[in-house]
Amino acid sequence: MNKTADTLIQFSDVQKSYDGKSLVIKNLSLSIFKGEFLTLLGASGSGKTTTLMMLAGFESPTRGEIRMRGKPIEHVPAHQRGMGMVFQNYALFPHMSVAENLAYPLKMRRMDRTERDIKVKRAIDMVQLHGMEQRRPTELSGGQQQRVALARAMVFEPDVILMDEPLGALDKNLREHMQYEIKQLHRSLGVTVVYVTHDQSEALTMSDRVAVFHKGDIAQIGSPSTLYERPNTAYVANFIGENNTLTGTPALVENGCCHISLAGGVTVKGSASHLNGYLPKQVELIIRPEKIRLTEASETSYRAVVTDKVYLGEHIRVHLQLANEHKLVVRVANDQASRNLQCGHITGFRWDVADAHAFPLN
Repeated sequence: MNKTADTLIQFSDVQKSYDGKSLVIKNLSLSIFKGEFLTLLGASGSGKTTTLMMLAGFESPTRGEIRMRGKPIEHVPAHQRGMGMVFQNYALFPHMSVAENLAYPLKMRRMDRTERDIKVKRAIDMVQLHGMEQRRPTELSGGQQQRVALARAMVFEPDVILMDEPLGALDKNLREHMQYEIKQLHRSLGVTVVYVTHDQSEALTMSDRVAVFHKGDIAQIGSPSTLYERPNTAYVANFIGENNTLTGTPALVENGCCHISLAGGVTVKGSASHLNGYLPKQVELIIRPEKIRLTEASETSYRAVVTDKVYLGEHIRVHLQLANEHKLVVRVANDQASRNLQCGHITGFRWDVADAHAFPLN
């Protein structure tokens, strides 16, 4: 795919300050491609929601430019940008029925009654709310209200749908179900979705690409698998998913492998791809629990004491303590071997060098 030709929205060196002093957004440059599902992921205050609000037209950049189809939109009013919006609190009109809520954005666009009715029916079919057209929002469950909010954002067939923490008010099971429904709607309609969340699992599940925000800028952007398997900073590695972190002194870098001395005389190995060919004073080695394999204790394996086991159904979390008192968590399959592990016993463990990322310790 020619991404340049497929760019729908472009942020170029965008800054945003609310007080004229501190920058909430710092020199943001971001391309959003036509038809993609892009998630803006980050902790509270990282700048993700401010970015969405600038795109929606509810906030204006302090500096820089936002273009859509090559044309600046900073001065285009929100209602003229052709974007649908879904909020966490649904923002439905309580005095209107489902059908009236869906018809409202069409009325604002002065669409005639016949065409409005056709589009409302199509939207009802799309989110499977047959028979609920005359109900008020207070007569619907949380999941049904969220479907109405989705349908209202899509009913006028916008080019872009913006979603600001849309599933934050739902319980876990309903949240997971709605994630699937939103992704299916995205696939079937081919609409561009820009989605804001602080939930990393949600971002990995739903997105074509994820932009990880940190202190007003993008720390890394890429596919879910790229961010999870190949984080380019310690911040991204720690923010996405669960990790073990070992801090030590790099003793040697050779053939892309970093030898790291830990306290207590233990030496471990990890990928040196983020060290840029030099040896910092200290590094942190980051390895995910599922990347560690338990083995028989031997001279060729790392060794640790099993200090705890946590049964979690489909897998077991095994807690290890190395000789230097560094601790690790390992996620292993729920099989006979893992069930036979005993607390206090010594076990061996290994990992592939490529799965353990060494980052300079700032």
